[in-house]
Amino acid sequence: MSLAGRDVIIKVSGQGVVATNLTTTTTDNKTYQIADTLKQVIALNTPVTVKNNGVKTEEKYKLNRLNGTITFETVDDTREITIDCTYLPLVKVAKAYVASYTETVDMYEIPIFGDIYKRRAPGFKYASGSLSHWDILDTTFTNALVSGKPVVIEYKHSETGNTKRLFALLESVEMSFTIDNPYEQSVSFISTDEFIRY
Repeated sequence: MSLAGRDVIIKVSGQGVVATNLTTTTTDNKTYQIADTLKQVIALNTPVTVKNNGVKTEEKYKLNRLNGTITFETVDDTREITIDCTYLPLVKVAKAYVASYTETVDMYEIPIFGDIYKRRAPGFKYASGSLSHWDILDTTFTNALVSGKPVVIEYKHSETGNTKRLFALLESVEMSFTIDNPYEQSVSFISTDEFIRY
């Protein structure tokens, strides 16, 4: 199926916002997701408190910061889960006009004596990409590069709803100028920690 590139929406995270008692929804009484879609991305390396009926839970759970989910080991239909955290609002990169995105896995060579063909095993997974945009007065990417702190970048196609979201470190921010074109800024990035597709 062919899709129009113009329908891609690219977002980047802004400054973290501290929030308390964020309500969640669940379909299976095991995985709970922050109900407010604008608050589902939780900042890396920040504390998260999961409460059941207003009290900090003692249950074991797995946290996914990229989509704001808490997954417990067991099913329990009596839970009322709320979350205290620092969320990252996602803002559209308004004047982006070209972008690329690649998912990669390192391949390790594991030959043994007697082999005549290379054996390989998959290793670490990561994603990388780039984007260019016209709004050079937006300092979001430059600030991220200088600070060395990760941002969240999201690619979404408006027609299919397919989304790619990752924590990324900025590798470069480049500005270019020509006499017959507007100023433009190009950004390259590589993932740190998890990336997801949904």
